[in-house]
Amino acid sequence: MTRLSRVILLLTGLLASAVQAETILIKGGKVHTLAAAGSLPTADILLRDGRVEAVAPSIDADADKVIDATGKVVTPGVIAPMSELGLVEISAASSTNDYGVTGKSIGSAFDPLPAYNPNSTLIPYSRAGGVTRAVVFPAISTWNTDAEEMQRVFAGRSFAIALNGEFDSVVATDLAHKAYLGDAGAQLAGGSRANAFAKIKRALMEAREYRANREAIRSGNWRQLNYSIADLEALQKVIQGQQPLLVTANRASDILQALKLARDFNLRLIIAGAAEGWMVAPQLAAAGVPVVIDSLDNLPIAFESLGARAENAALMQAAGVTLAIAGPGYGGTHNIHLSRQAAGNAVAYGLPYEEGLKAISRNVADIYGLEGGTIEPGAVADVVVWSGDPLEVTSFAERVLIGGEEQSLVNRSTRLRDRYLKPEAGHGAGYKF
Repeated sequence: MTRLSRVILLLTGLLASAVQAETILIKGGKVHTLAAAGSLPTADILLRDGRVEAVAPSIDADADKVIDATGKVVTPGVIAPMSELGLVEISAASSTNDYGVTGKSIGSAFDPLPAYNPNSTLIPYSRAGGVTRAVVFPAISTWNTDAEEMQRVFAGRSFAIALNGEFDSVVATDLAHKAYLGDAGAQLAGGSRANAFAKIKRALMEAREYRANREAIRSGNWRQLNYSIADLEALQKVIQGQQPLLVTANRASDILQALKLARDFNLRLIIAGAAEGWMVAPQLAAAGVPVVIDSLDNLPIAFESLGARAENAALMQAAGVTLAIAGPGYGGTHNIHLSRQAAGNAVAYGLPYEEGLKAISRNVADIYGLEGGTIEPGAVADVVVWSGDPLEVTSFAERVLIGGEEQSLVNRSTRLRDRYLKPEAGHGAGYKF
């Protein structure tokens, strides 16, 4: 081996070691693994190269960093099942909103990924609340009365992110499609929920037709279809059962119609909303359809949710339905971190404690096929050390690790706090509070 070869080999080794995540040992916390090991009253966790290497009552190993979690609670990171994170900065400022498009020119084919902003101020804000990953969906505003906007019920495709704020933070693309049934679907389809159902059904039928006659349709030797080639191409994975279709539905009868649609087209269905899900919980469980709910949404605020109740999550889980709990308003952007408060409320009304934790972490990962949600050997090292019970509103995230790397908890809110509570830090110097 020449001297040059040895130098190149040495530099390659140094570069490889430099990009590896540091080894971290978390000691002495109460650990909810959300895996086969269950909850451990006191345990150590060894993280190496971005993965969980070991979880045991006591681990003696060399580590680059040791985190003392004595008296603390350790869980997998929170995963948001529905969000517009990185697509919306200020809801009232249209220039910062990239979550959807108007008009009927595109529907299921809409991919918001190119508009994703990893530098959004809402990412560190959510991360400070213990959120380590999020599924990002587009949306259609039902406030829009534009006639063309009311011609489609498909919002588009989703992707998933790690909340480390890096430019390469997208961890999965083309995860699921989103469509609207119920009241929202009715508004978008011209006034009737029946028309929303018909539009989704027609799109799926045309996607099947396109699959069987792709060349003829693309060459123009076919009848005129209602949906564009781009939309029909985007739906191919949905009709083949390779990609979930998330539909909004709250009324029990709307949920049953969605289940029928799933049976007719052999869909991997996800229901979002399900305010009256407890009424049809056995049917949801039998169909193996998971549900994304906001368990704080427990009042009859609309005719489609007259049967809303605080025990909704507990009753569905008891029937065998897989639950994912989102923050108020299903997370959106600013309320993603409040999913743990929603889970806490569900636990207060009968949902088993471990199931509450799973609903904001492991279940979300399982539903979408993502990494995260457990603390076990081989799992991605997304870990949060909490000051106390994570389902209590007074607890907070003290340490957040994503992919084995500890994250900063500084965000716009903490900067504003420090700006005015610590005058020496800047504006307001010398002012007495």
